[in-house]
Amino acid sequence: MGDLENTRRAEQARQILDSPLWNEAWESYRARLIEIWEGSKPDEVTLREEAKQLLRVAQAARRHLERIVIDGKVSAESIKIEAQRKKWYQRTGT
Repeated sequence: MGDLENTRRAEQARQILDSPLWNEAWESYRARLIEIWEGSKPDEVTLREEAKQLLRVAQAARRHLERIVIDGKVSAESIKIEAQRKKWYQRTGT
């Protein structure tokens, strides 16, 4: 996958992450896991640990998606700068 395709896909990911539907779904999922975690009985250690682990994994996945978006923005800016540099070299003949 080239830089332009990576940039396009990162922009699509950003649109998803900025979507009210995504944020509502994330908050709902997070709240449910916290509800399970906090509402578990003292003897439900496994349930509590599974909810805690699912929350950690979900947060890691969310950070990963956000990183993809940031990397896409950096990639887009790098492509833009490189294109400007090439135009300048072509104009100046250096």
